[in-house]
Amino acid sequence: MAENGSRPRVIIDCDPGVDDAIALMVAAAPTAGFELAGVTAVAGNLPLDDTFRNARSLMAFLGKHDVPVHAGAARPLQRDPVPAIHHIHGWNGLGGLELAVPASSARRGSAIDHILEVCAEGPVTLCPIGPLTTVARLLEEAPEVASSIERVVLMGGAAFVPGNVTDTAEFNIWADPHAAAVVFDAQIEKVMIGLDVTMQVGADPTWIDALDEAKHRWGTAAAHMLRGYNSGSMALHDPCVPVYLDRPDYFNGRRCSVSIDTEESTRFGQSVANPDPQGNTLVLTEVDPDAVRAHVAAAILSASG
Repeated sequence: MAENGSRPRVIIDCDPGVDDAIALMVAAAPTAGFELAGVTAVAGNLPLDDTFRNARSLMAFLGKHDVPVHAGAARPLQRDPVPAIHHIHGWNGLGGLELAVPASSARRGSAIDHILEVCAEGPVTLCPIGPLTTVARLLEEAPEVASSIERVVLMGGAAFVPGNVTDTAEFNIWADPHAAAVVFDAQIEKVMIGLDVTMQVGADPTWIDALDEAKHRWGTAAAHMLRGYNSGSMALHDPCVPVYLDRPDYFNGRRCSVSIDTEESTRFGQSVANPDPQGNTLVLTEVDPDAVRAHVAAAILSASG
């Protein structure tokens, strides 16, 4: 935890994406128990130009003009880039919600430069909710930064359940398994929030309608995006990360050693979790979905205006 009782500092690395957008709303809410020290964008659900635009648009819409937004990795470490998945997240990645992009939100410097600057000021929690490419590049280019990373709390993987892009692989890991291997091999404390729990946290129509009916600017925008989110499961994958930061008691899991399959086979991108009391990854396997949904809604509706 942060020193002297201060709020933990968090950087979210994302690829917005509807569920990324909802996660940013939760993280930007006045009720969040942590300081959002930056947002970085990575290629994943969409190409980097789109995810960077969406991240900037969202933070401006949320009134977080003081939170730096930087562009990270544009392509996986080794594999070919994955195709944009507009059929899931809508034509613009935000379920069709159109937001202005303020020119002033384009900042100089890369995501890695920003993370290094923040880490130089003290411990940081990294929260990647897209492919792990930027975090892997950070660890490869500046391995000494590992001592300043308090932990990595990530959305990705499928430990003891099937994948959602192949029978064995979850999208964020499959999109860049070589990067995921770098991160999971690093001697850094990790919390893996994968499909084992996120598939249990659905956004049903009644819950979405309640956000809209609150007549709240953030709630109406969230409902619009979620109605354009064609994931099939309507799972609130990425918002589980900021919820966990505030309320880890909503979740439970087991300590594991996690490896990533990078061989070109039917298991490409699989996250292999072996229970290990000495492992440095807490793999979440249980969740209170009603509590998580309530937390997400309360955070979104806590903002003024």
